[in-house]
Amino acid sequence: MLELLALSGNGGLNGTLPSSLYELSNLRMLYLDGNDFSGSISQEVGQLILLQQFTISDNPITGVIPSTLGLCKELELLLIDNTDIQGTI
Repeated sequence: MLELLALSGNGGLNGTLPSSLYELSNLRMLYLDGNDFSGSISQEVGQLILLQQFTISDNPITGVIPSTLGLCKELELLLIDNTDIQGTI
């Protein structure tokens, strides 16, 4: 039961976010900031209903904030600064 995935500040991690990431249903903290992830955040992020903290700052991520993020009722911290993500929460 993985609850914390911390991959911050690696810089060398790149590519799109794998869809398998959204299958980690017990995830509470997801730290991906300071890498080189591209693409967008999938609507599948709404499957992470226990997610409390999500940081993806300092990545060339694009697109809009997925509406399904609203399904993450426990979310207390969302850091998306220094990205090209747009939209409202």
